[in-house]
Amino acid sequence: MFEYDSLRVGAGKFIYGSGSIKALTREIISLGSRPLIIIGSIAKAVIDKFVDFSDFPSLGIFPEIIIHDGVCSKEFAHQYASIALAARCTCIVGIGGGKNLDLAKCTSVFSDLPVITVPTSIATCVASSTICVMYDENGRSDGSVSMHKECDTVIADTDVIATQPKRLLASGILDSMAKYPEVQHGQKIESYADCDLEKYISYVNSKALHEFIFNEAKTVYDGKGKLDEFILSLLLHTSLISGFARGSNQQKLAHGIYYYARTVFTDECRKFLHGEIVAVGIPLQLYFNGASSEEISEVRSLMEYMNMPLSLTEIGFDVSSKESRKALVDYLIDSTVDVNEEDRGKLEKGLDLIV
Repeated sequence: MFEYDSLRVGAGKFIYGSGSIKALTREIISLGSRPLIIIGSIAKAVIDKFVDFSDFPSLGIFPEIIIHDGVCSKEFAHQYASIALAARCTCIVGIGGGKNLDLAKCTSVFSDLPVITVPTSIATCVASSTICVMYDENGRSDGSVSMHKECDTVIADTDVIATQPKRLLASGILDSMAKYPEVQHGQKIESYADCDLEKYISYVNSKALHEFIFNEAKTVYDGKGKLDEFILSLLLHTSLISGFARGSNQQKLAHGIYYYARTVFTDECRKFLHGEIVAVGIPLQLYFNGASSEEISEVRSLMEYMNMPLSLTEIGFDVSSKESRKALVDYLIDSTVDVNEEDRGKLEKGLDLIV
């Protein structure tokens, strides 16, 4: 039997810019005109200013609309896939933030229907990633579901995304910035000869993305930069990096902190965003990589500028006791790729930067 490796990166179409939400009806029609739309109540309040769902029948579109404010779980994805198939839907449409976009993507996997994602923020790259990060009914991490192919269409309207709170923008900026140190992860990369080509492609792109974001973040955060460029970088470029790095299957330290928080400190960290928790772990990743104190201070300074939490304590993550600290280090050693018992001392010292 022929064996092959499937590399899934990008999206079938990535439509972005001012007014691009107008392409939604065209894209739905191209996929059969019977969408199951999964949208949260907050996202619907935003999107209703740009899209009138009541006009859809006159355009030949007959939607099933689900208002979803619960968790992004496999259980809900199976339930909505059953609804979609029973209603003879021809595609899945996810509108909103990362939770509902991942849920829509997972529903498309379970129903084997194409999917359109419409992000209302750039807090994560979930709109174009080929991984669906899932949680149980209590909000604890519940693994991930891999998509069989890329998202069929991503529609990222600048005007829609401009309505996002600054906090979501800051979260997306730091989540994307984590890619560069995580791709390096204790490995010195200077040329393509230092690693396999896929990782080198990811490294080169993460370095370019990091340079762009770091230099322009304050400007766009202050509302003076080009939001279109951040939509492209945070929603598409970031997921390309993860795709080439196979990052979804190679948990590194900043995201290790995130998953530990969602698993062990679920209630305490519930009010914090994905990128906020990941960002707290970036100094640990930088320290593990051997970065200078100046590099670490620059990242922390940017986080402070954007009013982000700077420590585990600030996000309700209690590692004040020896036992809780050991439990975290044990988790990072057990669950993080290329980290072993020999790295315990380095991890202990690195934690001093973020407790």
